[in-house]
Amino acid sequence: MKNVFHSEGNFFSLYGLKQFFRRKHIQVVVANYGITGAKIWKACAQVNVPLIVHFHGFDAFHHDTLQQYAASYKEMFTYARYIIAVSEDMKKQLIRLGAEPQKVKNIPYGIDLSFFTPGKPELNPPVFVAVGRFTAKKAPHHTIRAFEKVVQAVPEARLIMVGDGELMVECQKLATKLGIQNKITFAGVLTPDEIKQLLHQARAFVQHSVTAPDGDKEGTPNSILEAAACGLPVISTYHAGIPEAVIHEKTGFLVEEGDVQGMAKYMIELATNPGLAKELGETARKHIEQHYTQEIQIHKIAELIYACLPDRQACLQADGLARDKS
Repeated sequence: MKNVFHSEGNFFSLYGLKQFFRRKHIQVVVANYGITGAKIWKACAQVNVPLIVHFHGFDAFHHDTLQQYAASYKEMFTYARYIIAVSEDMKKQLIRLGAEPQKVKNIPYGIDLSFFTPGKPELNPPVFVAVGRFTAKKAPHHTIRAFEKVVQAVPEARLIMVGDGELMVECQKLATKLGIQNKITFAGVLTPDEIKQLLHQARAFVQHSVTAPDGDKEGTPNSILEAAACGLPVISTYHAGIPEAVIHEKTGFLVEEGDVQGMAKYMIELATNPGLAKELGETARKHIEQHYTQEIQIHKIAELIYACLPDRQACLQADGLARDKS
């Protein structure tokens, strides 16, 4: 969607959008990413179609993006019926940027619990898994530096890093420099089935998210939710929506951004205590079941969509979404 509106003369210009909305009798538009909402809100306004804008991460924090779309965001915030954030941290940020508080709804991502099923981390060797792009806000170099300390205490420990990105080569060089290249597997991009298999073979999940120099931040990382759904304890940072997804000392452990020593400490604790991994992992799965299922999150978004329609209650009943208000 990022390039759909690149050309002013393509079909999805304001004129093309208006014609499309009218011809298809569009009643509500949900814009995926803030920059998309900023580019299409005028077309929605000109044909009186309600707009819901779904933010995800960089579109709420990246410095250059915020500077480029500052004026458009403010206008969009005024017109939009609802603004969706994926964490409380992002919700506060969008309000700071000018969104009316009553419009901003925190709806994090939902996980398919029938696919991401719980494993038994207590039966697995001390293998740690990280899944995500090798990019600044995920700070993979901090994870590697923490793991070096783990290897010193637990020589049999292993780290599997899944993903690709601009920092991958740099991280491979760092592993070699630290002399732990044979302890780390850089697995590249894997399919969801392959990732699930790795999660079922691991003791814990690790991700050292930070605020990048350009301001980019996480929303609520899907990889963390998926790992917790697989019954893995998660070691991560007090960053963005992560403290909502990972409850410190109950479903995993959290450290301050950049605290490599603290991350290593908790990794060693889980590497040497399978029973603790089991306890935290089981609680992590329950936390996901209670707060992060796809059904719950889809229902929340559907409620916002139906709230934009003239005959909201009839639509809710027709789709079986109405709740007992008594």
